[in-house]
Amino acid sequence: MKKDAKAVIVILVLIIAPVIFSSCAVPYTRPDEKPEATPIPYPSEKLPQIGAKTPKPEVSGHRSPVVVARLSDQAKDQMDAGNLDQAYATAERAVRIDSSNPYLWHLMAQIQLKRGNSYQAEHLARKSNLLAKGDKSLQAKNWRIIATALRKRGATGEAEAAEQKAKNLE
Repeated sequence: MKKDAKAVIVILVLIIAPVIFSSCAVPYTRPDEKPEATPIPYPSEKLPQIGAKTPKPEVSGHRSPVVVARLSDQAKDQMDAGNLDQAYATAERAVRIDSSNPYLWHLMAQIQLKRGNSYQAEHLARKSNLLAKGDKSLQAKNWRIIATALRKRGATGEAEAAEQKAKNLE
């Protein structure tokens, strides 16, 4: 009985193995045969060129400045009430809507400074300065945040230089 079972298993393996291995095989082509050339289809519409300006998509009503202003006001109120985690989360929501708004980055820097995260506060204030081209008042406020953050870390020389930049902007 055992011999019959072994024989059946061997026969099954011999039958199934070629079927399995043939499914992985690649059809053989002779080296002198060339596959048929198929033409490359070109897109029917005009593709954008490198360096060309692309039109900005229309913005839906969800990205209105009113929403950003409300979130900003809400974050300020939360910060004033001492709810710094909620204030930061609200400011982040506003930044996700309008990431090029330097006032939002400044607000986040203020919140981080109050939370005691001087590295984050400095980074966010510098980001705000990059976006606040031409707004000297906001840049001065950012340099003051940077100076305070540097003082908290013991970098008094750099803090004084940042304070001087703030004074030069006023």
